[in-house]
Amino acid sequence: MLFITIVISIPVYGFFIWGLYEPEEAILFMEKWRYKEQPEFSNMQMKLYKLGNICGIILLTLYIMGVGYNTFF
Repeated sequence: MLFITIVISIPVYGFFIWGLYEPEEAILFMEKWRYKEQPEFSNMQMKLYKLGNICGIILLTLYIMGVGYNTFF
């Protein structure tokens, strides 16, 4: 179970990290076709998106640690 969790979490970590460095691109991932022009995002929206990514990284790490603990103990 631990191996499957780690393998599946690698792309999720990648998306979270990408969202920290390129939040506008991550928000518009697979959604650009809807807009004729590049939409503008507020600073608050960018901060909340980055905060969500940080929380996601922390929660995913805690989940992996929990699965690892249950696997070995």
